[in-house]
Amino acid sequence: MGWLTRAIDAGGQYRNPLDDIEDGLFLTAGERRAKTSQFWMLLVLASLIAAGGVVGDSTPAVIGAMIVAPLATPIYGVALAMVTGSRRNLAASLLLLVSGIAVNILIGFAVGVVTVARMPVGANPQIVGRTAPTLLDLAVAITVGVAGSFALVRRDVSNILAGVAIAISLVPVLAVVGITLGSGRLDLAWGAFILFLTNAAAIIVAGVVVFTAAGYGRVARERGLHPGRRAQALVAVFVIVLLAPLGVASLRTLRYERWIGATETAAGQWVKGTGWQVESVEQTGGGIVITAIGPGDAPPIASLKTAVRSRVPRKIAVRVVEDSGKTVAL
Repeated sequence: MGWLTRAIDAGGQYRNPLDDIEDGLFLTAGERRAKTSQFWMLLVLASLIAAGGVVGDSTPAVIGAMIVAPLATPIYGVALAMVTGSRRNLAASLLLLVSGIAVNILIGFAVGVVTVARMPVGANPQIVGRTAPTLLDLAVAITVGVAGSFALVRRDVSNILAGVAIAISLVPVLAVVGITLGSGRLDLAWGAFILFLTNAAAIIVAGVVVFTAAGYGRVARERGLHPGRRAQALVAVFVIVLLAPLGVASLRTLRYERWIGATETAAGQWVKGTGWQVESVEQTGGGIVITAIGPGDAPPIASLKTAVRSRVPRKIAVRVVEDSGKTVAL
């Protein structure tokens, strides 16, 4: 970890003092009332923006919600409190995090109940893309967590925090949890919640590593605090537990990619020389949807069904959607 310590600035010229980091991450430090009101106002606004962006399939709105959202503050606060051994700040950060998660999901739930008929949740790319986390998501989240922690520690690179906020998905994922719960899709809600836990755990682990390399644990010991190894061990166990569902999800994603590839090949042969063309072959929820367009009647479906079912298990729903709106199950 020596290279990380050197990158953080071992000489201390560009490293933020521990007091400044604590003032930024702990709502109990400094102007408590002002920071608390700011946190909740931004969180509610970000939750509403995220929920609206997800339901309306608006990427700009979702990105805006990521920038506005303050939910990373208590997550990094948990990491810093673990490094410094401050039980008071650890408890306060955890309480704030859990409360923020609950509010975010409740707002998404309300939006999901009201807008359930607007677009099927299984066909909304903003939802589908956040309900199947994999080990790759964990790796990306850890990298982003290191970047965010580094920006907090170094006073000369704080301008990257907006980019970090966009790269790590927190509030939009919780909005998806609420929306899918409001729509009655518990399977999608669980997948999105696992993705959020993955991102949160990655930030905490990365924060613990970076804050430790920055020497904040040593500063805390000089103040008479005792950094807790037990809390750090619990986070390590939590990450290990997360690896199991993420591993299963990764395997499932690889299998779907293979099935989609086989379906694309079969669909291409199905429309060859007919004047029809395959517009897309996509995973939608737990099934695969083939969208085809062309003049007149579609080619006979029997050959496509035989080719697809020779490679794709029957438990996986496969549908053909024609440009007329007609849907045929294979």
